[in-house]
Amino acid sequence: MKSARLNRVSVPMRLVAAREVVRPRILHLINNFDIGGTERQAVELLKRVDRSRFDIRLAVLRSGGGFYEEIRGLFKDVLEFPFHTFYGSGARRQIARLRNILIDEDIDILHAHDFYAGVTGVLATRFTSTKIIICQRHLKLSDRRIHHWGRYVMNRLADRVLVNAESIRDHVIASGSAVADRVVVVRNGIDAKIGTADDGRRAVLHASLCQELGLGSEARFIGAVGNLRPVKGHRYLLRAMVEVLQAHPNVHLLLIGEGPLREEITEEARTLKVDSNVHLLGHRTDAADLMPAFEMVVLASLHEGMPNTVMEAMATRVAVVATAVGGISELIADGITGHLVPPADAEKLAEKLIAVLSNDSHREALATKGHRFICERFGMGKMVAAVEQLYDELQGRISSVTR
Repeated sequence: MKSARLNRVSVPMRLVAAREVVRPRILHLINNFDIGGTERQAVELLKRVDRSRFDIRLAVLRSGGGFYEEIRGLFKDVLEFPFHTFYGSGARRQIARLRNILIDEDIDILHAHDFYAGVTGVLATRFTSTKIIICQRHLKLSDRRIHHWGRYVMNRLADRVLVNAESIRDHVIASGSAVADRVVVVRNGIDAKIGTADDGRRAVLHASLCQELGLGSEARFIGAVGNLRPVKGHRYLLRAMVEVLQAHPNVHLLLIGEGPLREEITEEARTLKVDSNVHLLGHRTDAADLMPAFEMVVLASLHEGMPNTVMEAMATRVAVVATAVGGISELIADGITGHLVPPADAEKLAEKLIAVLSNDSHREALATKGHRFICERFGMGKMVAAVEQLYDELQGRISSVTR
């Protein structure tokens, strides 16, 4: 079966020439704009991509989410393709609808940002001339077999698999789901403006948090930003806090994020008797803005891609302790730009947290070197330029290059 575009064989040359100067039409497809790292990177890309060179359009599987208002005003229309499960007739209707739009609107590239958008996209682009970019920002979505096979099929069918870490690229190639020249590393971008808070601003933010939480000015804050899900390793972080509070009883752990483990985390903190020093703040769109008030940011994930949380903390000139998983090892040189610990090891995590809290000069050195590293290598402009280069490559404007 061939698309209408593929059957266009008798187009006058003057129309072909006119089409060549038209901006390539790029349709971005994302699950939704809930607060998360993938969504934040999509928002920043959509804000910055050069619209004088590319005709950028947006579609979602579900509208709404914490970032939606931030992005909606950039587009006259946001297409929505809602369905609840891939196993029902609703999914088939929406995929067929998307396919028809790709053909009718002459879309050159579909850029799918996450798993469900990727599955929808690869099915919709079959037997059309629309090229598809899918994104993989994690080593695995879950332990479910359907997610594993879905990812394998997606990678096999995509024109390009965009990953944000060398470790993920290696994983994709080793899985046999995509050949090397189709896997492109585009590292997450970070806004250098995040790191502009001076000591006065940090003091103001600290005082504001103390007031919000009803704490005295002697409180010291460790921040942990991430959805409340098993993969984020909160259970090991809470166990580590038992040891941390014995050495530093005025330290408070701020958990920023929401998810299905909220009640379980609350109960675990109570059982471990650390609940008075653990605060669940829920979703915060100002998480990056709060970081200057933290003495440290911690990430206890069991597996990761290239986490925005770590990058934002480093850009904010805040010391980081994180597990040595996924792309984190590409961000942190242990003992130089932060500290790395094994995943699922509460004892080692506590040891590093205590060491950083106990040594002001070491903590400041980690923060300074981490800030310098992240600003030099992970600027937002570099991320946007790399994606634009990928669009050009798929359009045949430049030859394929290794990134």
